[in-house]
Amino acid sequence: MILLVAAVSGGIFTYNFATASHSFEQGAATGTLPSVVTVILAGQVMQPNDYMPLADYSPNYVAGHFLARIPCDSTGEPLVVPVAGHVDELPNRTWLDQAQLNLIEHVSVKGKTCVYHSHIPAVDVSQVGHPGAPRITDVGLLNTSPNNVVFRTGNAMSFTLLNVVGNINPPNNYGPGGNMPLPYSCPGSTSTNTCTTPSHDVYPYLPRGHISFDNGTHAGH
Repeated sequence: MILLVAAVSGGIFTYNFATASHSFEQGAATGTLPSVVTVILAGQVMQPNDYMPLADYSPNYVAGHFLARIPCDSTGEPLVVPVAGHVDELPNRTWLDQAQLNLIEHVSVKGKTCVYHSHIPAVDVSQVGHPGAPRITDVGLLNTSPNNVVFRTGNAMSFTLLNVVGNINPPNNYGPGGNMPLPYSCPGSTSTNTCTTPSHDVYPYLPRGHISFDNGTHAGH
């Protein structure tokens, strides 16, 4: 544990950098967690490599629906990537993957603002272009582009919780020592905090968002 004391505007603030696990947290019943979380994005600016959190249910990993109205290019690709996974105190246990996305064309204007829906986690990984992370505690946006992204009036993102599936504590944790399949528990990450195989699609190596058309049912939720 490292303590950093700083004086700001005449006050004393203590910053506590914890390296503990979630083992002291027992998780929660569905009814005690916020069922819907919505963030209005209008006027916000995301710089390159910025992460904007929407929801953090740690240590619970959850299932639900993600909806976003965000800037997009002329092909309908999002300018910022909706991501989901686990954000931990330890860098080598932090794994974010892009969420499975569906473009809702009839309420989107390509080149300006598009609306996307996502099953969190993906309902049927055989029918989606990018399945995303399998156990999700955190949902947010990541700017993987080299440019600032400015959000327009009406831009927003929302997550609706449908079910608490379990908790992220061992043996269900990400990173070294966890039982997550590759690439979510990645060999070599203990010393480098990154995957040794670049093709493994994990934080911070994320591509631009893929659009998939999910023909699966909601049965997985």
